[in-house]
Amino acid sequence: MAFCVFLQTQELTDKQRSLAGRYAQLEQILLRLAETSGSSNPQQATLLKKALIESKDKLLVRRFETLVNALERRQLTDAVTGQTEIEQDLLLLLKLLESASRDEKREQEKEKIKEFLRDLEEIIQKEKILKDQTHRQESQNLPTIEKDQRNIRSKAQTLRDRMAEYEGTSPQNENDADKSTESQEGESQEGESKEGESQEGQSQEEESKEGKSQESESKEGESLKGQPQESESQENQSQQQQQSRQEQTPTQQALQRAMERMRQAEQRLQQAEKEGAIEEQEEAIAELQRLKEELEKILRQLREEELMQTLEKLEARFKRMLQQEQTIRLQTEKLIEEAKGEPALEQRQIKIRADRLGIDQQAVVEDAEVALLLLREDGTAQAMVESLLQARFDMTEAKKRLDQTVLDTITLHIEDAIIEALQEMLDAIRQAMEETRQRQENSENQEQQGRPTEEPLIQILAELRMIRSMQRRVNERTTRYDTEIQQILEKPDADLGPFKQAVEELARQQNRISRILHELKIGRIK
Repeated sequence: MAFCVFLQTQELTDKQRSLAGRYAQLEQILLRLAETSGSSNPQQATLLKKALIESKDKLLVRRFETLVNALERRQLTDAVTGQTEIEQDLLLLLKLLESASRDEKREQEKEKIKEFLRDLEEIIQKEKILKDQTHRQESQNLPTIEKDQRNIRSKAQTLRDRMAEYEGTSPQNENDADKSTESQEGESQEGESKEGESQEGQSQEEESKEGKSQESESKEGESLKGQPQESESQENQSQQQQQSRQEQTPTQQALQRAMERMRQAEQRLQQAEKEGAIEEQEEAIAELQRLKEELEKILRQLREEELMQTLEKLEARFKRMLQQEQTIRLQTEKLIEEAKGEPALEQRQIKIRADRLGIDQQAVVEDAEVALLLLREDGTAQAMVESLLQARFDMTEAKKRLDQTVLDTITLHIEDAIIEALQEMLDAIRQAMEETRQRQENSENQEQQGRPTEEPLIQILAELRMIRSMQRRVNERTTRYDTEIQQILEKPDADLGPFKQAVEELARQQNRISRILHELKIGRIK
């Protein structure tokens, strides 16, 4: 019986190990898909990155491995509990992959507003050119450019209709006012005609028979009966136009006002009124500029909302990483002191505790990978990305030394460098959060106009401070490597193999620092 239970447990362990391996492969596939679809399908790439971040945040790969270990030790209760928790997390991850998140909708909205802005800027430019052309034209030639003004108004109407479709409203047709006026004039003329016919009928009534008189009275009655219906129709049409204007958003209303100015400019051009046409064109341009400022303001608000959300995620993660690394640093120092003078039998306990610290260090590495995904997705904080890459390399080095129970001052120096980098990045994130809050509070002020709509995650001064600190750490590490290599070369069996990867990484870091400085310089020139 016990042998059968052993076989069943071994079978479960093998299946769980297979699932763990397949899920680890799935994470790699998600990463590759996110990278390859970045240019062709950015929305899908964003969603895949978020799913990967969620997976790493929940430490699913490590938890799968923990389940395998629990089954190997026949800790079935722990295994069942862990499997239930993982199943729930996988269901949440599946929902994330199956549905578009709010971030995707916000990104779509940003892209749509950018598209509207591009079209609006084109209309503004055309209207400015036409105004200059109007100024240069002789008055008698102004009717020849009326068609150009009408074409610009048509483009504005197309833009307004697209904005209305996107915003889910039904704007009043641009020609409704003209049609309403024409309809009222036509009805007035028709009423005058009917009145004349009625007077003529009354004149003939005195000379006609009684039957014709009754017929005329009947027609007059029908005419009078129809008048309230016509009045009611006009009132309904006016109400519909008013309701349509109320349904328009402020951006649509601004564009509508610009179009009305363009219509007035058309009439002035047709009547060869030069000064009046130029005045209407200037007013149209002013309305279009106000619309542009409003769209840019909306775009800034969306960007700042996105920034704040990303910064809040980063702050929570860096704060946790810093706390974990500070704990590892204290425990490492304590372990070094305890390892001195311990008998050989007690060294095994030192090794176990160092291994545990290595596991804790790996958890910090995984947190750093998630933070890297967030930073790369934003794409504006290059110096912070490089600083975190540098810190992650140090984390990996510290883990190797702890796994090998290399407990010395070099290990402590590496951990100190990690803490320093994490603290500096956390400070930069908190400063960026404060600046974003201030921008949100002052978003209504005039000085906010003209600010870039694509605000960077971290401001350039904070980036430069991080670059300076990175360069200092590279210099310190170069000096340390030189000292260690010289010590090794003094030995007869010198082996510099372990330093090869470290020196190559140091060269990569130096190249990246130079490249980031160059890109920041180019960005400032632009």
